[in-house]
Amino acid sequence: MNCKKTSQDILKTIPERAREVVSRRFALGKNKKQETLESIGKSFKITRERVRQIENDGIKKAQKALEISPTKEDYNEIMSFFEKEINNNGGIKKESDIINNNNLKEEKNHVFFLASLSKKIIREKENDSFNSFWAIDKEKIINIKKVISNFKKILKEKGSPETIDNLYSLYEGKESKEVFCNYLEISKNILKTLDKEKMGLSSWPEVNPKTVKDKIRIILKKEQRPIHFKDIASMVKGLPQKRSLHPQTVHNELIRNQDFVLVGRGYYALKDWGYNPGQVKDVIYQVLSVSENGLPKEDVINSVLNQRMVKESTILLNLQNKKFFKRDEEGKYKIKEV
Repeated sequence: MNCKKTSQDILKTIPERAREVVSRRFALGKNKKQETLESIGKSFKITRERVRQIENDGIKKAQKALEISPTKEDYNEIMSFFEKEINNNGGIKKESDIINNNNLKEEKNHVFFLASLSKKIIREKENDSFNSFWAIDKEKIINIKKVISNFKKILKEKGSPETIDNLYSLYEGKESKEVFCNYLEISKNILKTLDKEKMGLSSWPEVNPKTVKDKIRIILKKEQRPIHFKDIASMVKGLPQKRSLHPQTVHNELIRNQDFVLVGRGYYALKDWGYNPGQVKDVIYQVLSVSENGLPKEDVINSVLNQRMVKESTILLNLQNKKFFKRDEEGKYKIKEV
């Protein structure tokens, strides 16, 4: 399947001016970036509407020439392949998946041009609500958009990401779970979580993390254990983002945000897990404050070790602080009364 050669052969069949406009609009030449109607119009000293007319006329001429061209067989073979893939995915398929799944990244602009000539494939361009996608039937597009709208409401009501199995159980269609997910992924408003096990609204930080804080929370919630800030910074690199984060940037966020608690040398945990903020002395104080009769040394140590990754000697050293703690005749530790 040589999409580039096929599109180049088709381009040769249309007039030179239309060929240049179409080529520039689809980025089929050396320039890999599609040009706007306005920029092409300026170079030709014509209006953008006139450029649109030339482009549309070029597409029509290419479709007509294709009917009697030797290239028709190659073109039909390519389109049959794409039609089959779309049908196998429930009649609709995200454009990026078509390109990536078939290793067509280098030829994608030529693929887009070939698709524009098809009378069977409907190519919907990206907008604020939907990713670019291909479909076979207009009625199918309408129905799938209704499905997406319905599940946006369902997720909004639930308020947090749901497992794919749970969402699929609410789906009233007959398609498979894979096809159901394929439908929802057309939407920009519904995304899979990073572990691919749940789906939620793109506006939710746990689904689409945008800030450093959001990304740290996702990593800690996934690992369910305290992690050193340098390791967190390394893990953040695996998340979708425009640039890598320096470990110190991550550390600064951990320090200033009350959602995170320092539990050891450089190790941080989520406050949600029951970790209390403060130094070892503060943790001992909190442990003893909920005990009316005091606690023996071993109980204090064990309670603090549940909160902090420190040596026992560090806990014992803090217990000796007579300004805050005292030991009674039974050997139990209590908060010193002021």
